[in-house]
Amino acid sequence: MLYDEYKVLEIINDSTLLINYGFEDGARAGDVLRIIEKGEPVIIDDVDYGTLDMVKDTVEVSIPYKSFSICRKIARKVVNSLNPLMALNKTLAQLQPLKVNPDDITNRHIPSPTPIKKDDIAILTKE
Repeated sequence: MLYDEYKVLEIINDSTLLINYGFEDGARAGDVLRIIEKGEPVIIDDVDYGTLDMVKDTVEVSIPYKSFSICRKIARKVVNSLNPLMALNKTLAQLQPLKVNPDDITNRHIPSPTPIKKDDIAILTKE
């Protein structure tokens, strides 16, 4: 599936971007875009699966305009106001090993995120 590509037009501050995705493109508040850097092609058994793009970050459309949107990095958390101790709870995520055939491990390099810059590519996601 091909995704429409948009562009980071301006970095307003450390949590706000302007992206050329607006009403004319179907932009709505709450849409999520990935800021990416194109990666190396993934070709396995002569089949081109696309590129292994590095996802720098995700942003959400806050305010769409005709030809662009104000997009922000937004974190949401649920706070139980009836129990103040619930705010002390944390959810931790930890990588766990899979049972895999060691002969099939390729050790492909997965790129590390780099800072977002003007003219980076942004793609609309279904996240």
